[in-house]
Amino acid sequence: MSGERREFVRQRGPFDGSWSDSSCERACRITDLSPNGCFVDSPDAPPPGTAVIVSVMLGEARFTVPGQVVYLDPRQGFGARFLPSDSTRALAYAMGPTEPDGGLRGSSLSD
Repeated sequence: MSGERREFVRQRGPFDGSWSDSSCERACRITDLSPNGCFVDSPDAPPPGTAVIVSVMLGEARFTVPGQVVYLDPRQGFGARFLPSDSTRALAYAMGPTEPDGGLRGSSLSD
């Protein structure tokens, strides 16, 4: 039995991006990107529960999605869960099939 709890397969990256909270915007690298969230490599990190906006370059397109910090790694950055929005659904579509079985489940983003 696998210990994997993620619903979607993640794309490892790195991807260029940025994140912002209520105080300012910071450049960063995005790793482990999925339609539901990502890991933000950044020396500055807000505490869990903080609302953030994450921007990520996927190919030639920039996607800016709302999220929330779900965990913190003080030495590397933080994990963010994306919140349902049109931009989150657009990112999921651009990523293509990302479920472990190869299917796309955009409907879970509207729940």
